[in-house]
Parts: sequence; structure tokens; C-alpha cells
Amino acid sequence: MNSLQDSFRKGMDLIPALVFMGLNSMIRPIIAPELEKRLGRKLTNLEWQYFLQERGRKSEVDSRRRIVSQWQQWQFDRQIIHDFVWKGEEGESR
Repeated sequence: MNSLQDSFRKGMDLIPALVFMGLNSMIRPIIAPELEKRLGRKLTNLEWQYFLQERGRKSEVDSRRRIVSQWQQWQFDRQIIHDFVWKGEEGESR
């Protein structure tokens, strides 16, 4: 039973790679012509890999920016609550 589960898990690990390969083959015909137009020549496989790498980096940066923005908003909200509680109590004690 464990060997069957292990085989299943190994198979499941391949799914993201297969999906990526399928999406890659679908996206390239859409994006490559614009890149080739800007380059003025046919896009090489190495350049396509670089494009995918840069797109991944941009996605990661965008994600981190969203997280930082959410954290800043959280801090701002907490400061408002803090000021409300502490300044509200000072006003009542006077």
C-alpha cells in the first residue's frame, strides 16, 4: 500500500511540470511574435527561457509589493486603533 501511495505522490509531483509545459507551449505562439517584432529577428529558445525567468521574477516582485502594501495598511489600521484606545482613555480621565 505504501509503495502505491509513493507512486501516486511521485505522479502528482509531475503534474505542475506538465501543466507548465502545456501552458508554455500555448503562450509562446501568442507572445513570441511581439518579442520577435521588437527584436527584429526570430526568438531563440534561450531568449524564451530568459523571458520566462524574467516574468517569474516580476511576478515575485509584484507579490512581495502586495504583501508589503498589505502590511503597511495593517500597521496603519493598528495605529488608528491604538490612538483611538489610548487617546480616548486620556480624554475620559480628564
